[in-house]
Amino acid sequence: MKIIKQLAPGNRDGLKSLNFELESLVYANVKENFPGNWDSDFITRSLLSNIKKLLTGKTIQTPGNAIKSYWSLHQLKDKSDTTLGDIAFMVQVSYHDGQISKGAVFHATAIKDPGKNTFSGLSKNFYRKPLSFAPHSQILLYDYDTITGMAFPSTAESVIGNHPHSWNNWMPFTHAVAVPANLALSLDIKTTGLYKVSLPLSYLLCYRYLYGLDLDHSAASLETASGIKSDRGNPKFLVLIAVSHGGAVPLTTFDFDKKRYIEFE
Repeated sequence: MKIIKQLAPGNRDGLKSLNFELESLVYANVKENFPGNWDSDFITRSLLSNIKKLLTGKTIQTPGNAIKSYWSLHQLKDKSDTTLGDIAFMVQVSYHDGQISKGAVFHATAIKDPGKNTFSGLSKNFYRKPLSFAPHSQILLYDYDTITGMAFPSTAESVIGNHPHSWNNWMPFTHAVAVPANLALSLDIKTTGLYKVSLPLSYLLCYRYLYGLDLDHSAASLETASGIKSDRGNPKFLVLIAVSHGGAVPLTTFDFDKKRYIEFE
């Protein structure tokens, strides 16, 4: 990671630079919490808090576009409530042409077992539940070791930042990746073998979720993520993201159960 930190990002307001900053946060909140604070909830809350500080109100320049997002973090008040996934991202995107999309994606989280290549905390029942109404659900894996060999068809430069041209075999790495839950069920493993079908969390945030991609847009997914419907259970952490493209007015008002969730910074 020290090597990556030394790589100078290009446009400091661009997506490559943002990936660089996000990966630095992933390193600090995942890798550096091992072994002292190797707990999934602790890592998740800390990581989300720092991502919010980085991204809220930040203008991201892309070719022909500018993206700005506003983040709000919430956690279930009552720990006895039935949980459905660990994190739900609810994303409202205001596009430059006036159209608006609303979507959600559920994530179950798991930490790698110390000294092993397994994720014993992964429960099929836990991450299978949302798939009936939220097929884009993901499993978010945290690893104290570097994660490589991901399902990533791009060069390292597009992920992290600039790198020497002589590093032809240099591969991107991270400490937090997401795997589609339906694919994990099909593979039927709870090991680092899942990395071959994973993508970095930083990539999903920058290149997918901020554009309204890879989300579920049904009423069932939105109402369950927001706590409005609780018959299936609700996510432990709720992340509300209002995104604007091309100077559009962001839709910062979200419909969610404020009695069920408490905000945190």
